[in-house]
Amino acid sequence: MREKEKSTRIIYVRHGQADFPHDRLYCDDREDPPLAPAGLRQAREAALLVQREEVDAVYASPMQRTLSTAEPIVEATGAPLHLHEGLKERPFGIWDGLYFDEIARDYPEGFLAWKRDPVNFVPEGGEPITAHAARIKETMAEIRDRHAGQLVVVVAHVGPIRMCVTDALEMPLSAYRRITVDYGSLTRIDYGRSQPNLVYLNRRQERS
Repeated sequence: MREKEKSTRIIYVRHGQADFPHDRLYCDDREDPPLAPAGLRQAREAALLVQREEVDAVYASPMQRTLSTAEPIVEATGAPLHLHEGLKERPFGIWDGLYFDEIARDYPEGFLAWKRDPVNFVPEGGEPITAHAARIKETMAEIRDRHAGQLVVVVAHVGPIRMCVTDALEMPLSAYRRITVDYGSLTRIDYGRSQPNLVYLNRRQERS
């Protein structure tokens, strides 16, 4: 079978847990925290799962937490690593890196609007969810075209992976927050000629 006729298989890996407070809203480019010790373990566990596959390429968002998750995967598979700006997390503008109580105090109206409608509300300087979805869709189309018929690992953030799942299953964007993608988890989507198929979601290394 010619390469163009094969399904292009993408394994999405969410980065491991970052060294970042859980009560703050998203990591931003300025801080770019490293992985926490738990995140380093999660990255190693993800590599153990991926090494069973014949991987042709690894792509990663250029952030420290995604790079540190990709490195053991590259080492385990021997596949080349490519960085792609299009895989970065959705920016939340002036809210990036703030604690939730800071947002509620300094931006009370916006905070209430976000709680009521987290999909459509966009903080100043943030990326609308529709633009975020379009960016991720364009990025993944580029990667699939470049690696038609191959197996590619994409190390990214929770937002982009959720966008890929909603797009593959033709779900409304409003449903993206209902998709669980844990730290260090694997999600595989096979992109065939007729339609994409979700093979598995949120797979992690089993512990004895």
